[in-house]
Amino acid sequence: MNLPQSLWHVSQENVQCVMGYIIDLTVILNDIFRVVSVSGNVLDSDVQSATDRHVSSGLRDRIHWEIRSFVTETFAIGFSVPQRDLILERITELIQRYCFTG
Repeated sequence: MNLPQSLWHVSQENVQCVMGYIIDLTVILNDIFRVVSVSGNVLDSDVQSATDRHVSSGLRDRIHWEIRSFVTETFAIGFSVPQRDLILERITELIQRYCFTG
């Protein structure tokens, strides 16, 4: 990740939280959209069920473990790879892995 100097103060925890939020939300929305594609509508209970499934399936824990490992490793190398956004690439990879696994 090639960060401008003004962003070097970003903490690992902040990056982990933002990544987790983006990926968790995307996985949960993907589950909700699958319900909508079958039933044609979505109920409050469908949203709660999708969230519950995400947590109880262990996906959330697995995703957050991967994020913690990635961020720790990425901060350790100091974002030394120019012209690549490693965080965005990992977000995209995790979304593809956890949303499109048929």
